[in-house]
Amino acid sequence: MSRTSLAPNISTIAPIQLGLDSLLKKFVVDLADTQFYSGKYSDIIKAQTQSTVENQIVFHYGDLVQQGTGSLGAREYANANVSRKVVSGNHDVLESGSFTQVYDNSNYLPNSGPQWSQFSTTSLASNINTIAPIQSRLNPLLEKFVVVGLPDTQKYSEKYPHIFKAQTQWIVDNQKQLDIRFVSHYGDLVQHGTGPLAAGEYANAKAAMDTLLNANVPHGVVSGNHDVLQSGSTTQVYDNSNYLKNFGPQWYERRSWFGGASASGLSTYQTFSGGGYNFIALHLDLETPHSELAWAQGVINANRDKPVMVTTHRYLQDAQDYTGGVPLVPSGRYPDIWYNFEGHYNPNGIRANEFFNNFIVTNRNIFLVNAGHFHEEYRQTNINNHGLPVHEVLADYQDDPNGGNGYLRIMEFDPARSVINFKSYSPTLNNFLTKNESQFSLNVDFNLYKAPLPTAYFQNGISGYNSTQDTWINQAVANASYGNSNRLVVDDDTRNNPFNDRAGQSLLRFDNIIGSLKGQIPLGATISKANLKLVLANDIDNPFFNPNFEIYYMNRSWQENSTWNSLGNGLSLGQDYNQLIGRFAGDNNPDGKNVRNIDVTAAVQRWANGEQNYGFAIISEIISGNDDGIDLFSSEANEIMFRPALEVQYSLGLTSPVTTTPILV
Repeated sequence: MSRTSLAPNISTIAPIQLGLDSLLKKFVVDLADTQFYSGKYSDIIKAQTQSTVENQIVFHYGDLVQQGTGSLGAREYANANVSRKVVSGNHDVLESGSFTQVYDNSNYLPNSGPQWSQFSTTSLASNINTIAPIQSRLNPLLEKFVVVGLPDTQKYSEKYPHIFKAQTQWIVDNQKQLDIRFVSHYGDLVQHGTGPLAAGEYANAKAAMDTLLNANVPHGVVSGNHDVLQSGSTTQVYDNSNYLKNFGPQWYERRSWFGGASASGLSTYQTFSGGGYNFIALHLDLETPHSELAWAQGVINANRDKPVMVTTHRYLQDAQDYTGGVPLVPSGRYPDIWYNFEGHYNPNGIRANEFFNNFIVTNRNIFLVNAGHFHEEYRQTNINNHGLPVHEVLADYQDDPNGGNGYLRIMEFDPARSVINFKSYSPTLNNFLTKNESQFSLNVDFNLYKAPLPTAYFQNGISGYNSTQDTWINQAVANASYGNSNRLVVDDDTRNNPFNDRAGQSLLRFDNIIGSLKGQIPLGATISKANLKLVLANDIDNPFFNPNFEIYYMNRSWQENSTWNSLGNGLSLGQDYNQLIGRFAGDNNPDGKNVRNIDVTAAVQRWANGEQNYGFAIISEIISGNDDGIDLFSSEANEIMFRPALEVQYSLGLTSPVTTTPILV
């Protein structure tokens, strides 16, 4: 590899996480003790040195040979004469390296003395001149940089505006020194989002955030419950008008780093760069409604080549720390029981686990979720559907003196080492918090959070796609059509009659997925992975039976208005459907985990190969004595993110047969 051929490859070094030391080793090579190679394995030392390139500096640590004197010395030095030598080892100047032997450097000097070495001042300068421009180009790709998190500032806006202003001024003052690339506000900019106190508090919040805007520091904000309710209570009337007036999409107008906003203006995304990567920062509305998540999914679909950081407000809690270790509920995402008692702040909002299971865990690109709302620091890590860790991190200091004492989050991104270092710091106190939850590191190999292959995503209401067809047919009401239903029923007996079963069978098809248009899978593509996501509206409740539900490859046509009778007395194995593609459990375990992910690669590959796409049949396993079935959300469901979704990774090239073993999910 010459210098010329190396140059075009510099841009590839950062994404594969080679540090600067790794690059320099392309020019500076270390050879540790090679005495055994020179004695018995001369081909190894020859291979080592032949792998070096023009203008590399080779340092040898000594013990070039095993027998420095005696009858074997000459032969071993002949084998070793391949490198620029810097130091001698004991084996080079003694017969076999023992201090009891006579010191004799006569063999070493003719073979590795000054006359041999090309490691002169001139050649060193030449090599350094070669390295320097490459190093200067590499540094921006491997640099550390900082993202700052601003947790709940509501009490600063209410009572201590100078602290809020000190936070943002510190960011601007240290932007260059710390290389601050982005700032994320976790919501609750103010204490009173509506009512007589709102105008003054929003004015204070804008004055502080104007400091960032005027310095053109890229940043994003989200709404918290206090921003859209009079004092943050679920009993109050939700009103986002003041938030939108002050921090709607117009706040970011004409900023190059502003990516766009949802139709409501309550969710936005921004871009920032560092360490050789381009990032997406998604700021998602309080208790993010389905319509907001549908927009966010579209953003990710259009940016599969970028790692994504998500910020939302009410998501995590650390109840065990907050209650002195008494585990009223486990720390983590807000549990369903809290919503049952406390309710939603956003009338269209969803629960934290729904947010995670239907959005966070399904998207490869998301590496970090930041949240506020709950006074504590907490973190947890889960694995997404692509086998990658997703870090979920809480920070909120509002119950500390002076509304939080000015503490903020410093997130140092270190792409070269695949890590983010977190610290909690107060500019007003000039103090770091030192407990484990305040200072920690999270491993993130950013390159893994970019889709390795083209990815197609099909779900009604997302990215302009609306071609999903689904229905169910009912043996008990054989002429009924359910094509407009928001549910799909799969049941071995829809009437739960112990003496006479009447089956319910479901049909699902994603039309217009193969073709040459943007977003389609090209005909002839090789399917690397195809995942079907289904969400259960009702699961198995029978304490004695837990049937599986099977997905088959359909081989006949059908329509959304098809009925049990129009399809010839329902669907039959072999005649109407054949290949078993996958199966899934009907019982939610644990309760509330109602998402099923099924590998359907084999089916999508057949369609990509040119076979007619008739979709899937979803059939209940027949268990004697069981009459319980399931309901699935259909493509007509009001809850967009609960609709059936198909995500496909593919490559272009020759297809090969794909076989899959059905996986129990």
